[in-house]
Amino acid sequence: MSISADNINPHPRLIEHLVGKKVFSKSPLVVIDVGARGGAGKEWKVFGDQYKVIGFEADPTECERLNQAAPNHERYYPAALWSKKGKRKFYIHGRHAPTSSFYDSDSEYLSRFPGWEPWMPHRTVTLNTTDFASFLKENRIRELDVMKLDVEGSELEVLRGLGAKAWNELVAVSLEAYFQSWGKGMPTFSEIDALMRKKGFVLYDLPTFRWERRPTSPYMFTDGIFGPTDRGQVIFTQALYVRDAAAELKDARRRKFWTSDKVLKLAAVMELFRFEDSAMELIQEAASKGLLKGHDLDTMLDLLTPDIDGRQVSYKNFVEHIRREGPPRYIQGRRVSQTDYAKHLEEKAKKEKEKRA
Repeated sequence: MSISADNINPHPRLIEHLVGKKVFSKSPLVVIDVGARGGAGKEWKVFGDQYKVIGFEADPTECERLNQAAPNHERYYPAALWSKKGKRKFYIHGRHAPTSSFYDSDSEYLSRFPGWEPWMPHRTVTLNTTDFASFLKENRIRELDVMKLDVEGSELEVLRGLGAKAWNELVAVSLEAYFQSWGKGMPTFSEIDALMRKKGFVLYDLPTFRWERRPTSPYMFTDGIFGPTDRGQVIFTQALYVRDAAAELKDARRRKFWTSDKVLKLAAVMELFRFEDSAMELIQEAASKGLLKGHDLDTMLDLLTPDIDGRQVSYKNFVEHIRREGPPRYIQGRRVSQTDYAKHLEEKAKKEKEKRA
């Protein structure tokens, strides 16, 4: 499951500013992509040549294809990550390879949905597994910042094998998780969430995807691709977890892990995923601790400030506007102008009046 375009900021002004000033040129944003079939997400391209991708894909043929097409700052490894080194049976779905998994499909559960046959194993192979901590040590990888996990139910086992270095270095993790297990013994979201919270990560986003059952849906495909439906039971998510850096900067024990580079990388990731408010909070806290010397605090805050009626304003003017006019208005999660919101309320009141008539 790739990250939805709806959750990505199409015009991240702070990132464009920082990239333009070559802030990340000496220490690029390092994205770890576990389950990299199809390649790294396009959202990272906004960092230009100031990001790196380290990808993992268990399918050696797909991994070779990715490396042949990848730019110099992307590299993919034909490795199967797990919580420890060993050998493990892998179930290959011949009719839909992206859903192949270390977990055998539960046919009794899946058969309650239309189009379930592609999720059944075509054959099995035994794969050599490794844990992420061992991989880092053996390949002498020193920097990492963001991780994306999409490994068809193995996310919890991969997380268990990260090791102390990764848990201390990562600032954000985007991961697929299932609320209902379609694989035998497959962990669910609640187990993953408990581990992430224990490791100091905060849940920031939880988009949900549904499967409609057979009585009301003839198929479970979207535009010919096996995937979620508009209605039905909530089945899975691509959750986003972020380290609460603003709080950690107040903690002397955790503050030592934060540098200006790390702070700005996390602020950039927050903006990319449309959490400009959190990016502003982080930048203000980091500046108060003297971590952003040499950077223009006012400029960064201005670049993160929401528009007012389509006009770019400074952070100072935005705060004054809010105090004078009240808080921002939203319609179905989308920020709108005061005028559009007033029209929305009028139309809503009109419809309610028509219903009562």
